[in-house]
Order: sequence, then C-alpha cells, then structure tokens
Amino acid sequence: MKVWFIGIKGAVATTTIVGVLAIKQDLNTTAGIPSEDEQFSRLNLAPIEDVQFGGHDIRSISLYEAAWQNVRENNTFDTTELAKLRQEIESIPVRCGIVNNCGQAITGLCDNKSQTLSEAAHQISDELRQFARNDDCVVVNLASTEPYFATQPEHATLEKFENAIEANSNKIPASAIYAYSALKNGMPYVNFTPSLGNDIPALKELAIDQGVPHCGKDGKTGETLVKTALVPMFKYRRLKIDGWYGSNILGNLDGQILQHPDNKQSKLVTKTGVVPKMLGYEPHVSSRIDYFPPLSDHKIAWDFVSFKGFLDHRMNMQFTWQGCDSILAAPLVIDLFRFMELAKRRGMCGLVEKLAIYFKDPLGTNTLDLCSQYALFNQWIEQM
Repeated sequence: MKVWFIGIKGAVATTTIVGVLAIKQDLNTTAGIPSEDEQFSRLNLAPIEDVQFGGHDIRSISLYEAAWQNVRENNTFDTTELAKLRQEIESIPVRCGIVNNCGQAITGLCDNKSQTLSEAAHQISDELRQFARNDDCVVVNLASTEPYFATQPEHATLEKFENAIEANSNKIPASAIYAYSALKNGMPYVNFTPSLGNDIPALKELAIDQGVPHCGKDGKTGETLVKTALVPMFKYRRLKIDGWYGSNILGNLDGQILQHPDNKQSKLVTKTGVVPKMLGYEPHVSSRIDYFPPLSDHKIAWDFVSFKGFLDHRMNMQFTWQGCDSILAAPLVIDLFRFMELAKRRGMCGLVEKLAIYFKDPLGTNTLDLCSQYALFNQWIEQM
C-alpha cells in the first residue's frame, strides 16, 4: 500500500517513516505498535514492510535532513543506524505543499508562490494521482495546526464548497483542500490534526458519494488520553469535578506554531472540550500551551483537578505527563493508515467513527471516554 503524508518533513511523519524503514531493514522491532498485537492477526492488514511513502511539505529542508535533525535532537533513534536508511529516505517523493488561508504562522515558513484555491486543488489532485498510480493510497494530515475555522455557509454542501473554491474564498483552508483532493480521488483520508480538514458537511457528503472512508480529528497521544481515562473514574464514584486546569509546554515546530493565537485556538478547542462533553456539565476548564524550545519534540503536561465528594468536601488531584510527541504519535499513525486501507478494501465509506479511540475530537460520535471507545473499537474489529 501507499501512504501520502501532509507535512512529511515534520517530527511525526519522519519518525513514522524512520520506524517503518527500520523495521523493514531489521534495525528495529514492531514494539509499541498496537495493530501488531496478536488479536489483529486475523484482519489481513497491509504488512508494514510493504508501505511506500510520499508527501507534501512547505519547507525547503530535505526529507533526510529533517529526519536526521529530529532523531539527533530527541535521541529517538541511533544516527549511525539512520545513515543506513538514507538512500531509501531520499528516494521518497516529496512535493511542495499549499498554504492557502493558513495564517502567517504557517505561510511564514515557506516561499511558496501565490495561487488560487482552484489552482491548489488541481495541483494536489494531480500529485496524489501521480503517486498512487492506481494503487491503494491513504492520505494522512500531519501538518502544523491551522488557525481555527468555524463552520461557514460555504461548507454546508459539496456544491457550495466547490463554488467557494472557484471563487477563491478565504473560508477554505489548505487542510480542507487536501481532504477534498484525497476524497475526490477515492483515497481514504485521516486528519491527525486539529485543523478543519474533513470536518465539514460538504466533505462528509463527498466521502459518501465517492464511497471513501475517512476519520479524524486531532490524534490523542498524551494529556487528553489521560483525561479520557480519568473522567469516567470520577463519574463512577459520583465525585463532582468543579475545575480542571492543564498547563502544557513543548518545544517542537508545533509548539512554535501554537504561539500564534489563531492557531492555538484550534488546539484549545479540541483539548478543552473533552472534559465537559464527557461529564455532561460545565466545570471550570482552563488550558494553556507554551513554547519551550529546549524540550524539542518532548512535551510536559501538568494537570490540576478540583473535585467534591461526600458532604461537599473539596479535594484535588494532580498529575504530570512527560512524553516524546512523535514517539507517542507514530504508532497511532501506522495503525490508522493500515485500518483505513482495510476499511476501503472492505467497501466501507463515510466516517469510520469506531476509530474514535485514536482522536481527541472524534468525528461521527459523542463517545469520548477511553473504555467505551475501546469497546466500540473491538466491536468494529470483530465486524471486520
């Protein structure tokens, strides 16, 4: 199978590529990849060793240099071993991405020429088709977080969406053009980011029309993963949560982009919405994200939970989560492109909501707690 990454030079994409190629060359094992568990052996998933990569990116750095910098700064893989993968990494096709309506934080990273939405859509579609060449291909969005876009009238139907593209509307961001191009060409699409992407009625309509599965959004890798495991505990014991505060620091390109208020808003919407949706009431929820360059791709989250129990006695809980963002995310990306290829092969179309366990803001379902999501996921696996 083939996999096309949007944001292929980023930490998550390069970690995924290095990991898959290392497995292919017996330089590493499949440890930490959930879909490699024995329970999935009956599914006939695409072998990891057979995956071919390509992608879009807006930065001029070479793919190998981006991978080398990520590995060196975060000590995620031996640089000597990485050198053995150089030839294969350098053979991966990389095309120049688009930045339409992405905001200054992202457009400032590149020198891309100006183009209309229609030109961008034609470019992306052509390049996806050239890469796929009639093979199965899954498109995964791993690009930097765009500014927040609320649903607009232009998003309501496929006809309005396509008219907005022709009119070069400023209501259609690059992530939606990528999603549109993938679905239009019959390619399953995964939105691993908080950006708009496929989260609009027009593209959900397109996916059904084209018979293509898609899913998203915003990969659940760290602090929010813990939240979705803990909130049910408070509900089961009838402990009322009055407030939940989270402070996050990270040092990668994602952290740099998220210092821009418009881009940060997209992330905060998915991070802060989880707790109230799960509880069914509105505690005081606050979250902050700060850029701390020395951490590079590592991230630290400190959470403080204020809650009440019997006799309205106030208590609290605190926890700290420390992890490497790309190491946490890459195995989920591998799972998602394998499961989406399987979904397409089995004739599924539209939102694959039972993959909700992989996302902070899963599309197509209101099931957010980890245990219930795991039950849904297992049901889907049995059906498949």
